[in-house]
Amino acid sequence: MRLRHIEVFHAIKQTGSISKAAVLLGVSQPAASKVLQHAEAALGFKLFERVKGRLHATAEAEVLHGEVAVLHQGLERLRMLSANLRRFPEGRLRIGCLPSLGLSILPPAIHAFQLNHRSITCEVDTNHLERLLVDLRGRHIDLAVTLLLKDEPGIHTQVLGDADMVYLGPAAGGDITLAEIDVGGLVGLSRVDRVGRLVADGFEALGIPYKPPIEVQTYYLACAFAAAGCGAAIVDEFTARSMHRDGLFIRRIRPRMSAKLAVLTHESHIIRGFYGDFIDVLRDAILAGK
Repeated sequence: MRLRHIEVFHAIKQTGSISKAAVLLGVSQPAASKVLQHAEAALGFKLFERVKGRLHATAEAEVLHGEVAVLHQGLERLRMLSANLRRFPEGRLRIGCLPSLGLSILPPAIHAFQLNHRSITCEVDTNHLERLLVDLRGRHIDLAVTLLLKDEPGIHTQVLGDADMVYLGPAAGGDITLAEIDVGGLVGLSRVDRVGRLVADGFEALGIPYKPPIEVQTYYLACAFAAAGCGAAIVDEFTARSMHRDGLFIRRIRPRMSAKLAVLTHESHIIRGFYGDFIDVLRDAILAGK
């Protein structure tokens, strides 16, 4: 079946008549009848029988309709995409990021980007790294902005800088070591998070069991608990600065603990045009946040 055959067949199945199908499709009734005749001739069997003035699908048409409905949905998505491209001539940028980076680095980066790309729609979704990787591989997002400890298979990594882990808590002072931090007064990151695992491994390498009384899975939530007086947090420097409040102090951890701040894309994706422009403004936002 050709695409036009599918459209007419689906419209008749929906409306029950050629005249109503023609109105739905915006064509004349003779034109719709002719397409239906061509479709039946090509298939070698009837698609509809007329019963009491109304068209009823044949048994063969009912079998076909399931697959035709799937194809029709695809055509509708294609029409919507075409409409979006008309509305947004330069396109759309689908960005995934860690929740903490969505509160710190991403807002100024997107603001700077849209000053020169007003016709581009930026869709932003926040999620944990594992979910961002799934979305990249499934092509649900164009790029992900995240903290990364190692390269991932099938994913292209562009490192834009480093993010040092810092102490955010009520104790003032200069640089601090893990040995000086009381785990019993820590709002800890879950080991499910890779940075949380890095921190946990750091404590346990010193012979200190990592059993904080409060565990969370997002960096900004750890900072929010610290701001509420629940203890100190160990998070990346960008999150710490964006969540800094009176009564809290940011102190660098020594020896240095850091993660790569990177843009991830699917390995087959080519960075060009406004994608490259976005990465440039993101790099500037990172430098400004240092």
